[in-house]
Amino acid sequence: MAEWHSWVGQVLDVDLTTEKITKKPSDRYFPNFLGGRGLEAKVLWDEVPPEVKAFDPENRIIFAPSTLTGTNSPLNGRWNIGSISPQHPREWPTSSAIGGHWGAELKFAGYDGVIVHGRAKQPVFILIRDHLVEIRNASHLWGMDSFEAQKRLQQDIAKEGPVPDMQEKPSGGRYLPIHIRSVIIGRAGENQSRIACILHDSGDAAGQGGFGGVMGSKNLKAITVRGTGGVKVKDNIRMVETAFKIRKMLRAKALAVVPPYGGPGGLYGGNPKIITGYMKRTDACFGCQVACRGFFDVPGSPPGQAQCVQIQMYYNWEGIGPVAPLHPDFANRPQDETTWHGVKLADYYTINAYELTGILSWLWACYKEGILNEENTGIPFKDFGSKEFAEKLFGMIARREGFGDLLADGLHRTAEKLKEKYGNRVWELYEERYVAHGMRQHWFYIGSAKGPADPTGYPNPVGQLMWAMGSRDPYSNCSFSREPYGAPEEAQMIYGTKDAANPFNYNGKAQAAAIAYTRGCMNDSIGFCDWFFPILARQPFFAQEVPGESTAKQGDITLEAQMFSAATGIEKTIDDLMQDTFRIVNIERASMVRRGRRREDDTFNEYYFNHPDRMGKPIDRPAWEKAKDDFYNYMGWDPKTGIPTRERLEKLGLKDVADTLGV
Repeated sequence: MAEWHSWVGQVLDVDLTTEKITKKPSDRYFPNFLGGRGLEAKVLWDEVPPEVKAFDPENRIIFAPSTLTGTNSPLNGRWNIGSISPQHPREWPTSSAIGGHWGAELKFAGYDGVIVHGRAKQPVFILIRDHLVEIRNASHLWGMDSFEAQKRLQQDIAKEGPVPDMQEKPSGGRYLPIHIRSVIIGRAGENQSRIACILHDSGDAAGQGGFGGVMGSKNLKAITVRGTGGVKVKDNIRMVETAFKIRKMLRAKALAVVPPYGGPGGLYGGNPKIITGYMKRTDACFGCQVACRGFFDVPGSPPGQAQCVQIQMYYNWEGIGPVAPLHPDFANRPQDETTWHGVKLADYYTINAYELTGILSWLWACYKEGILNEENTGIPFKDFGSKEFAEKLFGMIARREGFGDLLADGLHRTAEKLKEKYGNRVWELYEERYVAHGMRQHWFYIGSAKGPADPTGYPNPVGQLMWAMGSRDPYSNCSFSREPYGAPEEAQMIYGTKDAANPFNYNGKAQAAAIAYTRGCMNDSIGFCDWFFPILARQPFFAQEVPGESTAKQGDITLEAQMFSAATGIEKTIDDLMQDTFRIVNIERASMVRRGRRREDDTFNEYYFNHPDRMGKPIDRPAWEKAKDDFYNYMGWDPKTGIPTRERLEKLGLKDVADTLGV
């Protein structure tokens, strides 16, 4: 491409072993692989052989802004990190979405992604300031928590003052050295925990996947960025018009309120007192009008961001669901300074908060049943829920001390090892809380009195298929897939069949799951937040009626294509974008197939085949297997093996992938 629009033209490749930094032209990856998750998929297929393990130097970790990141497209602040996952029981490739401002900052510096491989001889960080990219010693930062280390980086770099060509620019504004953005790890990442996250600012995290441990295995403490450029788009007027259309659908009139949907606390069973007492403002990712999280200043802890399950990780651990009512043993416990202390402690150490909800629930269940106690774990169960307990347990995990060394590898591996010593009950309690791929329950069922992930909930056949076919929890990018249940017109609009609206059978669900899974990948690749895209209906919790404007509730599932076309200058229909995203999904699948994945691996824990849901029935295995056949046929994968067919791969321009797989 002579001139780039939306993409900025270069991808950084950093070899930490040789300290070689290469700037690759973006047309090696785009537009065929869109951005974000697409870049990750292409790099992992091309550059990581199937024998490479997650913590090997040859593994790649890819930091990948999306196509629209850094533009004025609404809600474009989400971006992705991908690698071979140490959290996954089989170490398959996967991806984790993250928000905040780092992705936009990287594009302002002139890069569409950063690929890191090798292992540094000593702790290092990567410093990116426009064209100047350096690998620097981070020995003085190693051992620091994620907050302290980010502040130290800001202070040290600010003392250096501006570097050449970092003065005021019309496209980027004035350069202030202290205004930098970092992605960073704490002690859990440094000690290669398989459940270590990567933190950005004071609360944005790439949680699932264990990618903080991958950074630690490479002796990489942080990547710090400051960019003074801009992101060009092809059609400014069309961008503004489309953005305005989207904003009106999401919120007709901006109001300074705490969003009741996906917001910090309240909706998910949290005590609203922590919002009214300690929240100073709403907080948003780059380019977001919604601001779905809160910024809190709680006595005894540094201020920071939090939202959703993160804010109640150390508050609520009912036996099963991650967002269920309080456990009866802790029903009178307030959501106060103690719970916030636990939340921020996890962020300091960079331990995945979502995994901790499962660990806490499982530990308490094992304690109540007399399996685990302080004597055989070193964990002071009598102090469960206190500040001291959080400091003890989270510290054990982060430092890999004693029983914490087991937990640092994630609950799947912990339960697998302990069932040999304590019997199968520890495994049953694990499976009750986890769905597949070693990951915590998240909307596997549709709500019940105990919470939306509880096994006593109603069926969610679309969710079942997505859980089985991926390599992680699918609901970081497919939240919308619950909305068409009970809404035939919405199901017809997004899935092409009204049958998908009925959650009590598998009719139409394979097609729905394939489309939902692919649309989720599209969100991660071109840059839309899955809490609001695709827009199936105007959101009543944000919309304010404005005199003279339409009150229609109908959504528009073509908005992604409209915005992509305006930004890049490459005209795409939504069907075109779906084909592009099918290409990404298929190369992801090929990477897993190359590592041994087959049809029999496309399932979830046995627990769900043996325990009834709220309708009084477990999952019907023959019906489930038939739904898998239908899914494979829709995707163009061989129903006998689950491997993409040559016909499908060649249709997507992936003949080289078909040749490698030998199909």
